[in-house]
Amino acid sequence: MKTIHYLALLALLLTGCSRNVQVVTLRGNNVKPTSEGLVLDNDTLTLRYKFASERGKMQLIVINKLNQPLYVDWKRSSLIVGEEKIDYWYDVSTVQLTTSDYQFRRYAIGSVAGTISKEDQISFIPPQTKVEKQQFLVLPSGSLRLPGTPDVTQEKPKWNPERKKPIDINTFTYGDEKSPLTFRNYLTLSTDKDFKNEFHIDTKFWASDVKVMPYNQLISGPVRQYDGSYSYAPIFDKPDAFFVPLPVQ
Repeated sequence: MKTIHYLALLALLLTGCSRNVQVVTLRGNNVKPTSEGLVLDNDTLTLRYKFASERGKMQLIVINKLNQPLYVDWKRSSLIVGEEKIDYWYDVSTVQLTTSDYQFRRYAIGSVAGTISKEDQISFIPPQTKVEKQQFLVLPSGSLRLPGTPDVTQEKPKWNPERKKPIDINTFTYGDEKSPLTFRNYLTLSTDKDFKNEFHIDTKFWASDVKVMPYNQLISGPVRQYDGSYSYAPIFDKPDAFFVPLPVQ
């Protein structure tokens, strides 16, 4: 995936296409922004959410802080967008088949072998360990409609150190009630395997600000080479945000 992003950025640098992105920063009702993402931390567990990717592939890390096991019931946990719930776990199996054949005189003889796998409905998390899930895209298609008037600031273009003219960054800011993007992550957990002591964590996320800027501004700063040219590397390391490419203008 990083290679694909690099090639896309390189093509834009070479062609000079005027393509923009939306950089979407998220906030939540019970999580705090840290250098590791959006984090909920209490005496029982730590939840870490990271989104730093194209279209926001949500990485969820559950860390058990107890001296006893912790359990997560994925069948009763969901990502919720509007009134639609998207389940973490389905009662289905995945079949992977392989075939082999060989020729014996005029006859072809073949065989099929396969494996059947199925994800666990309940994750067992031993004391002082973690489990990770990464399966949902926050915005799988399209882009955000941005009501309101943006604040306009200026930055130096990262892709062209010789250019004196700054670029405009348009920033739209929202509270949780008027944000163009809201979703929830609902988890069912327990400190016993029979879920007699179950508890729930319901986290509401929203786009707190959206920056519209040139795609090339997502690259790292240029590194000058021995021949006087510059090299660039794609980088997007904001764990509490993601980016959405917009159509070429």
